[in-house]
Amino acid sequence: MLLGGLAMVASQANAQLKVGTNPTKVEKSAILELESDKQGLLLPRIADTSAMTNLNPPNGMIIFLTKAGQEGLYVRDNYTWSRLQKGGQSWDILGNALDATKNPFVGSTNNVPFVLKGNNVEGLRIDNGNVTVSNGITIKNLQNDAAAVNGMMVDPTTGVVSWRQFGTAAFVDAFGINGDKTPDFNLEVPTGAPYKFVAPSAGHLQLSIPNQTGDGTTTAGLLTLADWQKFNANAQYLVVANFNNTSSQYGIVIDSTSIPGNKRFYLTAADANNPGGVSIANQTFAGEKTFMDKITAQAGLDVTNGDGNFSNNVTVTKNVTVNGDLTANGNATIVKDVTLPGIQTSTDANDNTVLILDGANKVVKKALPASAFTPVTYDKAHTGTDLDVQYDGTANKVTVSVPYAGYGGQTVVGGLVSNVKQPIFGQKDFDSTISVKTNALVGATGVPTSTLQVQGSVSMAIKEVTSSYTLTVNDYTVVVKSAAIANVTLPSAASVPGRIYVIKKAPSGGANNIDNEVDVKTSGADNIEGGNVYPIYNDWTFITVQSNGVDTWYIIKK
Repeated sequence: MLLGGLAMVASQANAQLKVGTNPTKVEKSAILELESDKQGLLLPRIADTSAMTNLNPPNGMIIFLTKAGQEGLYVRDNYTWSRLQKGGQSWDILGNALDATKNPFVGSTNNVPFVLKGNNVEGLRIDNGNVTVSNGITIKNLQNDAAAVNGMMVDPTTGVVSWRQFGTAAFVDAFGINGDKTPDFNLEVPTGAPYKFVAPSAGHLQLSIPNQTGDGTTTAGLLTLADWQKFNANAQYLVVANFNNTSSQYGIVIDSTSIPGNKRFYLTAADANNPGGVSIANQTFAGEKTFMDKITAQAGLDVTNGDGNFSNNVTVTKNVTVNGDLTANGNATIVKDVTLPGIQTSTDANDNTVLILDGANKVVKKALPASAFTPVTYDKAHTGTDLDVQYDGTANKVTVSVPYAGYGGQTVVGGLVSNVKQPIFGQKDFDSTISVKTNALVGATGVPTSTLQVQGSVSMAIKEVTSSYTLTVNDYTVVVKSAAIANVTLPSAASVPGRIYVIKKAPSGGANNIDNEVDVKTSGADNIEGGNVYPIYNDWTFITVQSNGVDTWYIIKK
């Protein structure tokens, strides 16, 4: 498998590859170059293509078939294996120089039909000398012979073509009506119908329909213009007109003066003295009105004369301003602000009664101690060895003291982390992210010389999976041992800038099976090596990828 091996090496190198002599002289246009004066390229020699075909090899693959009677070079073309023919065994589509002495022809020499196709559809077949044309035949640029009477006939069942002589009458148009040239057709009307076909002269056919006179002698006929005008003159329409904002004593008007011959029907607006409809303009209504369901007033509700009494619960979703008395015999729920412009300020220094909300969100009265009206001050300190809170009743002041961690040695139980150099004692476990702005040194004390300097061993996470898997923030090396095709999905490159993963394929309880590939897939529109899927076919093969922090995962090792 030299070609396959070279292709693998070239893929792993991800660059040009030259094998043989003069290794420093590389042809710029070749991705793979072989040079030797005594060695050649040995292609894979395969006795049967069945196993390889099951792998769906792409077009362009070349093999040497050793199967008896079919030996030769084969190239994968149009997803079939095509043999590369020797000279004299092929036909050039641009034409060929023929030798008449060798009786050249195109066709078959054994008992197999010769077939011509276009767009993979059969058009002509030659079988044992017989020619069959499929899917129709088109003949262009035929000459017109007005005197010819011989024609070609095609049997619709067998497709056999024969000729026949026609009489001259076959070329004359027949009599027809509305395109119908059916021979020997009759023109008929129902028995007793008032209309009929008449022949006023030879070769002339006329359909006669009488006028409807209305005298009872004609069962059906045409309507004259004079009769239509009589119907039209006596017809009147009832027209529904637009709503009229002018009041009337009836609330509805039928008017025949605006449109002659028609009647206009419209509603008038109600007011304090007349009935009518409700318009979108301002209106005043008289009489008591009872509404059985809810009333919604988007612009406000004014009660100018009389009291506003609500015998049931009231819910107000907008601001409420009360300038006078408001009485609610039921519960009143207000979900917006309440403005009380007439409220008075108490002048009694000993009056400590206030309105507050209780646990049920109801407004109640409560007397508070005098200290509740004295402001409390707060102060801070960093003394002591642990958190401490002190209250000074005389000054009404609360002091919170939190020491700095590390200062005072391990005698300080706990404290704050400052923004200056500070010793920290004891093991610390962080459940979330730790960020180091400059450099970090692990395994020793001193000043680090790199962004991250480790004085000792490094342990990376490793996980074995047996099926498809999506990489997480807790992964580093993932070994796939799957008995079927498995997908390893990378996170978005933009979400993990610089992240490194190692993906390795290992056997699943048996020999190497390249059918059980591991497909490393990207998320969204990300790509890996110019695509969105990178397959790993062979066991013990791995790739190391790193995110560019934007939209790409680069393979940095394999």
